[in-house]
Amino acid sequence: MKPTDEALAERRARVAKRWGLTDEVVFLRAGEPASWSGTDQHFAFLPHPDVPYLTAAGSPGTTLAYDAAADEWELFGPRFAPERLVWEQPPTPVGRPLDELENWLAQRSDRELIEMGADAVMPETASGDSPDQPGGVSRQERVLRLSAAVALERMIKDKAELDDIRRAAAASAAGFEWVYANAAPGMTEREIQIGMEAQFFAAGAPRVAYDSIVASGPHGACLHYVYAGDDPLRPATRTVEAGDLLLIDAGAQFGGYASDVTRTMVVGADPTDEQRFLWDLVLSAQQQTIDMCRPGNVWSEVHLAAARILGAGLVEMGLLRGDPAELVPEGAVALFFPHGLGHLLGLSVHDITSVPYSSGSSDDPVLVKLGPNRVLESGMVTTVEPGIYFIEALLGDQARREKFAESVVWERVDEMRGFGGIRIEDDVLVTESGPEVLTAAIAKPIRVG
Repeated sequence: MKPTDEALAERRARVAKRWGLTDEVVFLRAGEPASWSGTDQHFAFLPHPDVPYLTAAGSPGTTLAYDAAADEWELFGPRFAPERLVWEQPPTPVGRPLDELENWLAQRSDRELIEMGADAVMPETASGDSPDQPGGVSRQERVLRLSAAVALERMIKDKAELDDIRRAAAASAAGFEWVYANAAPGMTEREIQIGMEAQFFAAGAPRVAYDSIVASGPHGACLHYVYAGDDPLRPATRTVEAGDLLLIDAGAQFGGYASDVTRTMVVGADPTDEQRFLWDLVLSAQQQTIDMCRPGNVWSEVHLAAARILGAGLVEMGLLRGDPAELVPEGAVALFFPHGLGHLLGLSVHDITSVPYSSGSSDDPVLVKLGPNRVLESGMVTTVEPGIYFIEALLGDQARREKFAESVVWERVDEMRGFGGIRIEDDVLVTESGPEVLTAAIAKPIRVG
């Protein structure tokens, strides 16, 4: 749902208050399409997310300007000349014509100009120079602080944002339902991807939120396995065999907002004992940590809880030996759970990764990959996506085999190499009354076909 003018005004007012500027002029650019090297074509355009957050617009060239002295915002949007309209449909007109921006800025040329958004110039203070802003802050640091202020507002979703995320989740549900009804041995990963994404679009999504991951068998051990990742010119696709694990990590986008869902299932056969045990283990870790997505909880602690649950299961299965409370910080669990438990979700699928948060400390080697830690607040949307993988690059590495000789039962692990991976992921809204799973309507079958 498109935000109302009143909702946009509220977002801008909150950002201006966080900025606390007095006389400066700020402008944020949505950006321009990037061209394919050596061609006259362009990559699909996505605007810098701060611009649609504050304007609900995002055509190339869209620019939002702020005059701190007057506490006034001005929106500028592109208009096409007749010659260009021969080839391209006109963008929806917003604000003042973009060619008026230069004169608007010239009228304020005696004031400090701060450029943000796409292609922003990031001025740096030369080594040894004193900062050029009051309070000992460099211009670069000033830009970073203003960007962080917008990000802090974007973390907490308002009704219009949540409506769009729910619409994206509903479109994603249509795609996964198609998979459950149609995926079968003999189909290729690519066929499944195309059938699923077609249902995203039929349900109203204008695009996917990110490149879909459709990984069968051993491919499931590659966390970001995508079609054409091996060879953009002549990509390969694997045929799904009966009894394979099929890991699908995909999501539709609506109104610029992403959904992000992972389901793993056995295709065309009942799961083996190992498949069922690990699938149940991952699901249990997800359910328990979703319940921890409550205001005031620290994200690193939620992640560590998932790691301990998974570690205990790996000990029970005979893949690890020892106390999970010790196996997590030493890094043995990270051999099988090598990523963070989840990430914020919004106008980017991995949303707002550059904002400093309150953080604790831990020896868990995965925590250094989590990015800035955060205290959960009501209104945040985060993914929760534990997983277990048998990644050849890790399990076959001699240095790791020696380092974890006492903790890992390598003989048992070697029997599992080629297993692939299991990940289960949902999008969770943090609320005062408890977590709300926005993707709860998407079933979690252990077997299809």
